[in-house]
Amino acid sequence: MAGAAPWVQDDDAWYARMSVVSEEVEGLQGYRSDAYFEYGWSETWTVTLKGEAVSYSDASDFDSNGWRVTARRLLYDGDAINVSAEFGLLQGSAIGGRNGCERLGAEARAGVSWSGEWREQSTFAFVEGVGRFHGGCERQRLELGYGVETFRSIWTVTQFWSERGASDAKSDKIQTELMWRADFADVSAGYRYEVGNAFQEEGIFLAIAKVF
Repeated sequence: MAGAAPWVQDDDAWYARMSVVSEEVEGLQGYRSDAYFEYGWSETWTVTLKGEAVSYSDASDFDSNGWRVTARRLLYDGDAINVSAEFGLLQGSAIGGRNGCERLGAEARAGVSWSGEWREQSTFAFVEGVGRFHGGCERQRLELGYGVETFRSIWTVTQFWSERGASDAKSDKIQTELMWRADFADVSAGYRYEVGNAFQEEGIFLAIAKVF
């Protein structure tokens, strides 16, 4: 089962994820790190917090950071399907990717998630629509995700992001990862790359996540 995305956490449960990325954007080598937390405020409300920073060894003028805080509300809780909505604030271009918005803004999300058995394998999938509003720097994003337990405690997860807005916001990314769901934590390694051809970007990452 998935531990974040459109799902909500159990009442009084914590979810934490840390990741580091080595990326290359238009020939510039950079290093990105982020910390992400969720807290189950109740059975239907989850609070999230994310901090992110990126630095470029040969182009420090492009260094950036950012944060985001949101509240997610469970709207429908079915046996396998969940529907949620999320609202919050964000600031800093690192949160928005290559051409993110620097000023303080608002974010709204709506998502549908499914988890269960498919072809005798534990599987999950989700779709989210996202709007970010910064006053003259708006973004619209579609996020898709799919994961399957291919071996015992070993999952393959694929995600796709498509972002639009101003002329410099066009971006389409695919991320693939291999995740080991160990007793102590979820450990992931993966590869992310830009497929939209508007610019060149790729990166490899390591991540660790845990529900408390």
